[in-house]
Amino acid sequence: MSITVSSIVSEYGAYYIDAGQNKSRLLSLMTQGRELEKYVTPIKTNDTIYRLGNAAFNSIVQPFQKTFTQKGGLTIVPNEIRVFNLKIDDEFYPDEIKATWLGFLAANQVDRKEWPLVKWLMEVYYKQQIDRDMELNEYYKGVYAVPSTGVAGPDGTGMNGLKMQLQAGVDAGTINSVSLNGGALDESIIFDQVEEFTDQISEVYQGVEMNVFMSRYWYKKYMQDKRAQGFYQKTSDKEIDGGIDFTPQSVKPLACMTGTNDIFCTPKANLLHVTPETITKNNFKVEEAKRNVAVMGDWWEGLGFGINQAVWTNIQPTGSGSN
Repeated sequence: MSITVSSIVSEYGAYYIDAGQNKSRLLSLMTQGRELEKYVTPIKTNDTIYRLGNAAFNSIVQPFQKTFTQKGGLTIVPNEIRVFNLKIDDEFYPDEIKATWLGFLAANQVDRKEWPLVKWLMEVYYKQQIDRDMELNEYYKGVYAVPSTGVAGPDGTGMNGLKMQLQAGVDAGTINSVSLNGGALDESIIFDQVEEFTDQISEVYQGVEMNVFMSRYWYKKYMQDKRAQGFYQKTSDKEIDGGIDFTPQSVKPLACMTGTNDIFCTPKANLLHVTPETITKNNFKVEEAKRNVAVMGDWWEGLGFGINQAVWTNIQPTGSGSN
């Protein structure tokens, strides 16, 4: 990481004057935190592949007779959620800030890795940026790619996100693909499209509480279309509930789905977030060498569905032309 201070130097000069400036004057734009984690079931394991078995039972009830007449059957198929190893590596030259307005983040009495600058970066930059990157690049849109030796991996290549898994399940016929009236989401009829979507959930799951996930854009359009049809009147500044009439399902927006036209739903118990028993995602290792400071961190994380057959989405099979 290069610390770019050219604008600060141009405006405030290439020197440090203590004028009472401190970290409270270093402002940054709001960053996106982890949102999906609120809606998942955490699984703690040190396995790098979390293996499951999906059991399907045949009916067994029959009318009575004295003769033994066997009836029933059990099929178990494998299902697994892969856990991915992710990391951050960064290196910078702290002295770049000394003769600038930012000089209050330097310190002469301690090693550079102990400077206030480093602590501020860990609190404000690294932790928040990890959360933003995971939510916006990896959790939904990520497609894992083997990194090239010595080259930093591009955004969105650290793990297989839910969109890829939904598409793979739809293509394999294990995840339920729902076709909507009009095809793609349409802001003028999205209220009816969401109701149509939940109508096509298996009746066994019709009474199960589930979240219907979509981007914040489409969530807002759903609520606006619901209001336009007179299904509620806003009487306070409190957020209007996204409940879907006559069902235990609710519409929920996810930042990780930004820019997509996708919908998916599954019971919370079926949306699994797999991490090691000891989470290390915000534990950083700081090293100093030749006046440079390096910050490193690595952790394991995976997302997936316990049972694909209990997932519904409007994503269509590859090649259908309807996605």
